[in-house]
Amino acid sequence: MVTKSPSLVLLLILLLLLPYCHHCKVLQSTALTLNHVQNNTHTIAKDHYTYPNYIIRPHISRYGYKVLIDASIGTPPSKKTFIFDTASPITWTQCTPCTKCFPQTLPLFDPKKSTTYKKMTKNHNLSDFFDDSMEYEARYVFGHYSSGIMSLDTFTFPSHTGSPEILRNFVFGCANNNVGDWPENTPITGIMGMNRSPLSLIGQMGSRAIRRFSYCLPKINSPVKRTVLRFGPDVKIRTGLQCTKFLKIKTNMYDVALEGVSVLGRRLKVPKGTFSGGCQLDTGASGSRIDSRAYKMIIDVLSQYFDKFKLKRLTDPIYEGQLCYNKKPGFNSYPNMTWHFKASGLCRGANVQIGGDSLFGHEGNIFCMTMYGLPNRSILGAFQMQNYRFVYDLVGGQVLFGSEDCSKDKP
Repeated sequence: MVTKSPSLVLLLILLLLLPYCHHCKVLQSTALTLNHVQNNTHTIAKDHYTYPNYIIRPHISRYGYKVLIDASIGTPPSKKTFIFDTASPITWTQCTPCTKCFPQTLPLFDPKKSTTYKKMTKNHNLSDFFDDSMEYEARYVFGHYSSGIMSLDTFTFPSHTGSPEILRNFVFGCANNNVGDWPENTPITGIMGMNRSPLSLIGQMGSRAIRRFSYCLPKINSPVKRTVLRFGPDVKIRTGLQCTKFLKIKTNMYDVALEGVSVLGRRLKVPKGTFSGGCQLDTGASGSRIDSRAYKMIIDVLSQYFDKFKLKRLTDPIYEGQLCYNKKPGFNSYPNMTWHFKASGLCRGANVQIGGDSLFGHEGNIFCMTMYGLPNRSILGAFQMQNYRFVYDLVGGQVLFGSEDCSKDKP
């Protein structure tokens, strides 16, 4: 008798879309709720900051299904590890004193121990995003919540020279109240926002980043767990990359036009308007979500495919809404999928090919598709970005991408 192991499913439920926000007042589908809104969502932060002399090159790493980024805060520096989230505008970390914090392996950031720490004031050029209390509120899916005080301090990163490089007066949230089933006893201390908001890391770097960044995520089972996040001239755009434009909508998200999906080499005949809600590129989401109408068709096709191998689909309530199976010994015929985006400019196509090892998560004798349905919306998450180079060109308003052995992009 095969025993079921719900731990993989619970992990996917908890981590698949943790930073995605279902209720936001600022930018419609941003991962953050702020108390005040600025109308110009694409404003670049003013040169209020002391920019680095060299290009920072932060380390990004795998932690299970999550993508993390390292930085140190304060003087002297205190190491912190964040979820790398291209769908969030704000960076925050857990601080003392803390009313309610999730357990973390690194110490909480103590503002009193940093000689360069200060609270944000009304005269700061980013203060208009907040009310007079200078507090932030971040509300995430499944009821997750974070709040605290907007603050400024020195952030230290590795640079392209190999020496530490700093961003002085970096704006971030000092979190002292976090509600929900956040990951516990992990190195995660908060979230690093990386969308197009002036509050994000790329927004606060201003012209120094030349409004361009790039990453390449290795396979989850790769022995290489750590790669680098590149900015500006450190981003080398090679030939052969595909590209698609960001949608011109009033959000700071990296939304692109998804035109179709193929499964097992055959393009699905989805109803007209299925992907009209666009597709968000979101490294903070471990797995992907796709429009519910297309998702149902994907489930039907894959169910028929696995039936040919006489695999048993798991139907207990814990697996509801998911595609999970018991594996047979020796089975390794996992199907593939392709997401077809709208090609732009001189690019020849804009297709992300998702192999079986980037489509299914495994634990013991169970495997599950790391993708869910979502009404009128699609999200390409980090697990489906494996072994792809992504270049975000904010000036050109496009993202370039292509297959690559990301294990070679080591620090």
